[in-house]
Amino acid sequence: MAEVSAPLLKLLEKNTAWHWEKQQEDSFQQLKRMTTSAPVLSYYDPKKPVTLPVDASSKGLGAVLYQEEKTVAYASRALTPTQQKYAQIEKESLAIVFGTTKFHQFLFGKEVLVTSDHKPLEYIFNKPLHQASLRLQKMLLGLQGYELRIVYKPGKELFIADTISRNYLEETKETLAQELKVNEVHLTAHLPISPEKYQKEE
Repeated sequence: MAEVSAPLLKLLEKNTAWHWEKQQEDSFQQLKRMTTSAPVLSYYDPKKPVTLPVDASSKGLGAVLYQEEKTVAYASRALTPTQQKYAQIEKESLAIVFGTTKFHQFLFGKEVLVTSDHKPLEYIFNKPLHQASLRLQKMLLGLQGYELRIVYKPGKELFIADTISRNYLEETKETLAQELKVNEVHLTAHLPISPEKYQKEE
């Protein structure tokens, strides 16, 4: 797999211009075949620990559901034009929100190891909530119902999450609205205010 992914990993090196050409596309398609064919794609086992590698590119989000280094599922989506203007720490946090929302039925009630190549996430998730920006506060509140442990890993170790964040699925407005609504339900369930007041403050 390392040899197949080499053209993609090359794009992560410093001072390397981002050019998605036939070599990168072939590498990506082959990786998809390798990582979605038996016996690589595994069934979810509720008894096994869960890892959630996430990543955010300039225009997309990616998340992978792992158990014992085996892939259970993938997810990606495009950022909205507004989200594309977020600071990188906000995009990376949004990737966690996206991953937990997409895989809620697998993650809720379990300790989840979240891995990211954005080291500031370790800090932001360990400092008092009121010290974060309002946008980050809202995201962090929405994650309060999960048992998350954030760990930094170099980008070269998260190439699948990185790759799918750059080759995201285009979302319809209806799909995105439904996803945001699900996360809003998760968020308001843990707020010390009523859902009505939360809606009024938005």
